[in-house]
Amino acid sequence: MLNYHELTMNEPRDSPQRRKQFLVISAIMVIMTLHAGLSAGVLETLAIEEGTFPGGEMVYKYMVKDYAASTGTLRTVASDLGIAEEGGSSNFLIKEEGIAMDTADLLYSVLLDDQSLIPGGKTRFASGALLNKSNGEVGKKMKQMLLDVNKSMTKEDGTHSKDIKYEVGSLPKVNAAVAQHPFTAGAWSAILQSYKIIPKFKQYGKTHGDSDKNPVVIATCSAKQKMCTYYMPLSKRDKFYMGKPTTEEYAKQFENAGTMEFFGIEFDDHGVSFFGINVGNVFRGIKRAVGLGGSAKESSASEEL
Repeated sequence: MLNYHELTMNEPRDSPQRRKQFLVISAIMVIMTLHAGLSAGVLETLAIEEGTFPGGEMVYKYMVKDYAASTGTLRTVASDLGIAEEGGSSNFLIKEEGIAMDTADLLYSVLLDDQSLIPGGKTRFASGALLNKSNGEVGKKMKQMLLDVNKSMTKEDGTHSKDIKYEVGSLPKVNAAVAQHPFTAGAWSAILQSYKIIPKFKQYGKTHGDSDKNPVVIATCSAKQKMCTYYMPLSKRDKFYMGKPTTEEYAKQFENAGTMEFFGIEFDDHGVSFFGINVGNVFRGIKRAVGLGGSAKESSASEEL
């Protein structure tokens, strides 16, 4: 297949045809970006109401990364539970009877930190399966499946979710602020979670519950319904750290962090990284996506974002 560069290699750089092709490609990219944003709920209002967080025993992976990585971590948990992909989605569990079950209300991410206090890429979250009495024997089987994964691990110091061992903690059943928001499992969902949803809960928390503490926000998402349900506990906040330092305690080690570190900007042999994502690799991936060429070396690099 010919790409954009090959189609225009014999034309002058300022030719009308080349400019027209570039404008068409740019317009398509803008339309696709806007469509993705609208699908992710960029214009949706977030209606927060009071409800109940169910609580239960959580078998989870404790991660120190940008919150966008929580989606990938849940994919790892789903894989370890034998969750099969169906219809292009990895959000269905195939039960023994062959009936597909949505994993919303089973797989959760507990977002532990206030991003305004913690440097980029250093926020903490726990992603895993939340089990309670309603799961019965199936829940016990799931717990054992996840803990058995620990026994086969040979690498314990990695940063990928596959290299992190499962832990077990208990989350209390409490009154909580609850809201739902559209979900696409893409970049827009990650952006809206960090810069729209969590700040709204933080604002709500100032007048409700533990108003003097930074909020813990919990998410469970349904790819089938394309919707996430978010909870913010209104009491017993510290219990949700499951023995880990609170945000206030954790933030003390970053009191002297520089501007670059706080915004997650790093320079290394591979170029510039922002929140752990290599910027150069992102642009090379975009170039290939719109047919602007790219060498095999660039192709390989962009797959390692």
